[in-house]
Amino acid sequence: MQKNLDDFYLFGSTNKDLITDDEIKNYKLNQFPLVNGKKTEMTTAITKIKKIIKGRTLHFDGLICDQRSQHSILDLAESLRSSINHCDAEEINNFYAAYQIYGGSLVSFNELRKRADLIIFIGTFDSYVLERFSKNLSWSSKKTQDKIYHICTTKISSFKKKIILKGNTSIYNLFIDLFKQKKLNVNHQSLQKELKSSRYPVLVINPMNGFMFTQQLLKLTEFINNKIRKLRVFKISGFNNSSGFVNSCVIKTGFPASVSFNDWGLSYNPIKYTANVQKSEKTIQIYTSNLNSNPKIEKFKQNIFIGHPNVIKKEKFDIFIPVKTPGIDSNGMALRSDGIGVLKLEKKIDSNYIQLDELVKELKNND
Repeated sequence: MQKNLDDFYLFGSTNKDLITDDEIKNYKLNQFPLVNGKKTEMTTAITKIKKIIKGRTLHFDGLICDQRSQHSILDLAESLRSSINHCDAEEINNFYAAYQIYGGSLVSFNELRKRADLIIFIGTFDSYVLERFSKNLSWSSKKTQDKIYHICTTKISSFKKKIILKGNTSIYNLFIDLFKQKKLNVNHQSLQKELKSSRYPVLVINPMNGFMFTQQLLKLTEFINNKIRKLRVFKISGFNNSSGFVNSCVIKTGFPASVSFNDWGLSYNPIKYTANVQKSEKTIQIYTSNLNSNPKIEKFKQNIFIGHPNVIKKEKFDIFIPVKTPGIDSNGMALRSDGIGVLKLEKKIDSNYIQLDELVKELKNND
């Protein structure tokens, strides 16, 4: 994946120089469709896929692609009466299942960066994400050290001021106690004092910490916002254009993800329509990824991969078809994590690969 795309997804960075000379140099322009690991013609591979999926229900996953491609894949899934989801469905479902119940005062990264005078990370975060957060925040070293706290259950943290607790229950209890009038122990008094004097505190959450953890946090913030004071929320999520998929899926179905089309319309089930569950019910998966060359894939009995030419172990798929990559050899659009900011992925070089959405249209015309 182009390095700066990660920053755009999470923080809204709009640097148009998404790829380096090395990334262009390493982009493979000589890849061919493969059927059972053997090189074949594009028409042969397409015909083979049509034969496999004709009259069958299957599962679509990955969806690590630009907006136009996501829309076309949703249309194909509907025509085949199949289930469809994003590779980051767990993260999507953890957040939206809780957000639909409790809501929250969400802020963009730019608003957080300019207005927040206190930031509280709560839970576990990837060290890479914390490093990128700090860099894009562009605060002074002193402000970063003094005004960012991390409440967690592990000693690993990029921030100086951290509060380490034994479990999630302890985190919930402390979180409520911070807003009460009673005096806390010495280790927690500093944060309580900062909260009392803060005009614009922001809580940073990570939906990958789990559904129950995310639900409980949003439930607590709802109580705090209604009974005590205003507390904003910023979520660390949105890799692989997952927000783009949420947007595309809501437009198409009214649901954020995890849907299956049928003769009567569609059904929504965040637990059932995941690759892990569907692989026990269906034999065929079509996985699409033209923005990430190294996705994590839950394998089915039969696996069709359509996407990035640089994907590893391409010969392991039953069928592999390379397509153009937005931001390298084609144009496209992606959304940042809040679903508001749009980034145009501009073409840099030429290739002979087919556009993903054009290939999907070919598959939809299943004569």
